[in-house]
Amino acid sequence: MEKISLDGSLTLTFPDGFRKPQGDELAQLNALQAGPGALIRNDDLHIIASLGYKRGNFLLALLNGKDLIKNAENKIAASMRSFGYRKTETGEYQLGGKKALFFRYAYEAKETPMVGECVVLKEGKTVYYLHFYVREACREEGLRLWKDILAGAVWA
Repeated sequence: MEKISLDGSLTLTFPDGFRKPQGDELAQLNALQAGPGALIRNDDLHIIASLGYKRGNFLLALLNGKDLIKNAENKIAASMRSFGYRKTETGEYQLGGKKALFFRYAYEAKETPMVGECVVLKEGKTVYYLHFYVREACREEGLRLWKDILAGAVWA
């Protein structure tokens, strides 16, 4: 099992089979993440999760969860347009008793159908961004694992 703590506040536990990329592999994947956080992957299920957070400034403090998820969606849609980005679903999760919003989307990477999900949660002055990517062929099992990981979130 791998435990990842974000900002010393939110801890997510990943089951066996997940690992943190190292060396050159980590450098290649760092394009997925800007700012503090962590990357983790499961090679057998073709899953990558990029977990990050931002501490708020005045402008961020004025935004609510709906504003934040919409901003994230606009940025991802713009950057993924050339990969055939299509939003497929929206909803919410409970992460350790706190409401988080998400949107899910489909796209293609190197001619491989993929599913992505962005989860956003604002807690105090910090915004958490949790991104999940899985091959369409592994979607069912991958999303089940992801939901279990999020359901097990613990706050310090």
